[in-house]
Parts: sequence; structure tokens; C-alpha cells
Amino acid sequence: MSQIEKKKERSLKKALIICNGSPPPQTLLKHLWRDSDYRVSADGGANLLHVLNLLPNAVVGDLDSLNPDVQKQLPEKILFRVKEQNTNDADKAVRHCLKLGFKEINLLGADGGRQDHFLSNLEILLKYSRHARLIIWTPLERMEFILDSWEENIAPGTTISLLPLFGGAKGVISQGLKFELNNLALLPGISPSGVSNRVLSNPVKVSIKDGQLLIVLQHDTDFA
Repeated sequence: MSQIEKKKERSLKKALIICNGSPPPQTLLKHLWRDSDYRVSADGGANLLHVLNLLPNAVVGDLDSLNPDVQKQLPEKILFRVKEQNTNDADKAVRHCLKLGFKEINLLGADGGRQDHFLSNLEILLKYSRHARLIIWTPLERMEFILDSWEENIAPGTTISLLPLFGGAKGVISQGLKFELNNLALLPGISPSGVSNRVLSNPVKVSIKDGQLLIVLQHDTDFA
């Protein structure tokens, strides 16, 4: 890898994808917008950004939900039309960010509206979690998949849930929670439940031996 390529790789930090689901609170959008190095609209997500006078670095998708009047006002160089119909626009936008080398990708507007779309976006989260850290943000919480281990400092008292989606996990060990998990299995339809635990101390750690868990964390800031 050349020095230029190394410098470019170091400069790529966080990407933000605005999907075409329920519009997020502007406070949350602005928070993530400021904290991102690259912003992508997944097709019709650009309609909301246009209303807010925000210009993304890229608009990615088949562009069938992009308002024609909005499209006319966007620079042609930021439009990335992907015609294949085997994946949705959020998937296309994630792949776009991965090709650029981003290792943390935050998604907004991936919830709400049709629930089949939301569940499909959770599948996307799992699908690419081996390649980058993917996080879906909602007005009340954020969520991501744990595939092996996870660690973060979180405000004590925060509600945290560990959900056994798409198969669950075995050998789950936690640290810093009110109800600790000591080499337990969290599996769909089988006790114990990982819903509505609480943070007691930091750092919070979760590790698993096999499988995956969806971790859902309530915000310690009111974005709603």
C-alpha cells in the first residue's frame, strides 16, 4: 500500500447513511451529521435532506424514490445509480461505503414505516457486520450486532437489551450489567431473556462463543 493510500485509509472514519424510512428527529440527524466524515443518502433519503438544505456526498440506489425535482438540483457527480433489484437501497448504500473503506457506518431512517423493510435492514446489519461496525439509530435507541465481543462505556442506569435474533448465541458472558450473564445461551423462544437489563458500571463488556446477538441501547440524550 502506498503512502497516499495509507493516508486515505486513515482519513476514512465514520459514514452516515440516511434511509428513506421514518424521518429522524432533526436533533439526532444533526448530531450524527456533524460526527460523520462522509454522508450518503439511500435513494429517497435525499428528499428529506433537500428540505433541510443538507447536501450528501453521495446518493446511492436505483433512484426510483428520489423526487425528480430534487434530482434536478443535485450535482450529477454525487448520483450513483445501481440498477440491480436483488438488494434494497440501504444495502446498496452500505456496499458503497464499504468499497470506500469505512469501518463504522451509521444508519438513520432505517426504522419505521413498513416493518418488513425494518426487518430487512436488520438483516443488512448482520450481513455486513464482519466487514464494519454497522449501527441503526432510532429516536429512542441504537442497535448493532455482536459477533464475538463488544465493549463500551455507557451511562449507569441505561437500559440495554441483548436479543437473540437470527439464531441467537451461546457462551454469553457480560460485565457491568445488573443481571450478569455467565456463560449462558440466549436463544429465540427460550429463557433466559436478554430484554431490559441495566448498566451498573463501566466498562460494559459482552462476549459470545458462538452465534450473534443484537444489542439495543437506549440513548442517554433525548433526541425525540
